[in-house]
Amino acid sequence: MNLFNFFKRFEAFLIYETSTVKKHLSLVFLALMIPGDIKFFFIFILILKLIKLSLSEKRIPILFSLPFSRSEIFIYSFFFGFSLVFAATSLGRALFDRGNSADILKYFVFYTFYFAATLTNFTKTRGTVFAMLFLTFDLISSFILPDFYRFFSQYSPIYQKNQPVAMIIALILLLISYLLFAFGRRKNW
Repeated sequence: MNLFNFFKRFEAFLIYETSTVKKHLSLVFLALMIPGDIKFFFIFILILKLIKLSLSEKRIPILFSLPFSRSEIFIYSFFFGFSLVFAATSLGRALFDRGNSADILKYFVFYTFYFAATLTNFTKTRGTVFAMLFLTFDLISSFILPDFYRFFSQYSPIYQKNQPVAMIIALILLLISYLLFAFGRRKNW
C-alpha cells in the first residue's frame, strides 16, 4: 500500500470515527487543552472512551464490515487518538501556555503505553480494570513504596525518568497489543 492510499484510508476512518463519537470526545478534547500534569488524567480518559466506544459490541461488527483490515483498525485507532492529543496539546499551548514547551514525547509514551495496556485488557476481558489498577499503582507508588518508586520511576509511563527505556517498553507493549488484536480471534468478533 502506498503512502497516498494509506492517508486516503485514514481519512475515511477519521470521517467515520468523528461522525460517530464526536459528542463523547468534545469535552475530553477541551480538557486536553489544559496545560500541566493533569493532562495525563485526561489522556487516560480519552483512551478509555476511544476503546470503549470504538470496540463495543455494537460497533466492532460495523468496523469489520467496512473495508478495513484488523491491522488498519488498530493503526488508525492509535493514530486517531494520538492526533487528538497532539492537536489539543498544540492548541492549548498556543492559547494558555505560551512560555513553556509542550513535552509531546512524554505524552506519546504515556498514550502508547496505556493505549496498548487498555486495548490488551479490553481484547481479552472486555474490561479496563488492569489499566486503571496500573495507573493507580503508578500514581501512589511514590507514597507507599519509596524504595521501589526510585527503581520503578525510571520506566514508569507517568514519571519517565529514563525516557528512552520507557518508550521502548511502551512500544513493546504496543506490539503485543497489536498482535493480540490483529491475529487473536474472538468468537463474538
